[in-house]
Amino acid sequence: MRYIELNPVRAGMVKHPLDYPWSSYAANARDEENALVSLHSLYRRLGRNPQARQSAYRQLFRAALSKGELGAIREATNTG
Repeated sequence: MRYIELNPVRAGMVKHPLDYPWSSYAANARDEENALVSLHSLYRRLGRNPQARQSAYRQLFRAALSKGELGAIREATNTG
């Protein structure tokens, strides 16, 4: 989730994923209505109720992905 939401930030398009209009961050972190977003099963496991899930989701973005994590995700994506 962090990798996808932070792509526009890494690309220098926005400062925060909330600023990117096509991001699901607002729906997941703030419960903002978005008909295009459905809650992923991994997201649902972040907490027992919407407030807990939103808080946990926001916490995920307090730390940047390390170069090792980015490399591993890119390698897995590129090699299937």
